Amino acid sequence: MKVCFYNVTASFIQGGLETYCWEAGRALARRGHQVSIVAGLGGEPRHQEVELLRFPFRREQTWPNLGTRFRRLMERLSFAQHSLSHLAGAGYDAVIVNKPFDFPILWQARRRGLAAQTIYRSGGTEFYFGDRYFSRSIDHWLSTSRYNAAQVEAHYGRAVQVVHNGVDVDQFKPMQREAVLRQSLGLPDTARVIASVGRLVGWKGLRVIMELLPQLPPDVHFLVIGEGPDAARLREQAERLGIAPRVHFCGRIAHEQLPSMLSQADMLVQPSLGEESFGITLVEAMACGLPVLASRQGGMTEIVLPGVTGDLLPAGDVAAWRETLAQWLRQPDRMHAMGAAGRDRVVAEFTWAANAAKVERVLQGGRT
Repeated sequence: MKVCFYNVTASFIQGGLETYCWEAGRALARRGHQVSIVAGLGGEPRHQEVELLRFPFRREQTWPNLGTRFRRLMERLSFAQHSLSHLAGAGYDAVIVNKPFDFPILWQARRRGLAAQTIYRSGGTEFYFGDRYFSRSIDHWLSTSRYNAAQVEAHYGRAVQVVHNGVDVDQFKPMQREAVLRQSLGLPDTARVIASVGRLVGWKGLRVIMELLPQLPPDVHFLVIGEGPDAARLREQAERLGIAPRVHFCGRIAHEQLPSMLSQADMLVQPSLGEESFGITLVEAMACGLPVLASRQGGMTEIVLPGVTGDLLPAGDVAAWRETLAQWLRQPDRMHAMGAAGRDRVVAEFTWAANAAKVERVLQGGRT
């Protein structure tokens, strides 16, 4: 089967959506399918098993600021000006999109002869005026979590199947601590490390960890992996609270380096204040044998088993987060046991191979 992942940002952003395209694409390629990613100019292929085709586009930040959704829609429409002919004429058997912003492009591709089955694999709620009309171009509706599936069903009135995202458990696995790497990160040899991974934006809630860190023992450090517009504000907060030497900003790192980085930590935190449709970072950390602490909301409640692989806490409740972290840090054996249970859970339920097999079954079943 000739499969296309159509997503403008897959070539140049290192986020969860982009990781999905590359990892699910590679897993499908390993099942014998011919897989291409059609994306915008920029970046390099992550995996040799997947073909990367790049086309020009105009980035969202260059459009008039009439709202984020307007900008993203215009970015993708500009991308379609250059990629539509290829999409319609390349002879794909299946085309997978991840955002409603691509519905109009699929609708137009249908008019130009696209005969492929189409999948909308949802991980969010970026709905906009008119998206229901163009949603008629979608054959199969998938979502990364039951939580998000319910949101999509309510908006479009279509039945949505849940196909959880995955992780490469051969790449993301428990590893030994690396003294040289810890030194390069500024982490003392004896430091106990709380880690977070993700875009540095306000709704990710990292200010919660900053606020409680002064009340934790001085050997507890915070490893912040990622970049974003909130970086300067978080640095200022660390300085103001007197914890700057204990907070280590790594910036963006290559995805293949993430397992080594996670292995320097004792636990992962995801204190999101806003909606998380899934939480791939939690799964990656669990695969590396880390216990995880996350906000009790969205799709993250489908990943974390409280008391078994980690815990779920009220979003933004600094006192609750401080109490739980302090308790965990006093129980290293319990943290180790939760990390091991998390690894077992990921291997059993959250792999890219399982994801690809489910997508394949959807496509083999024909159009809905």
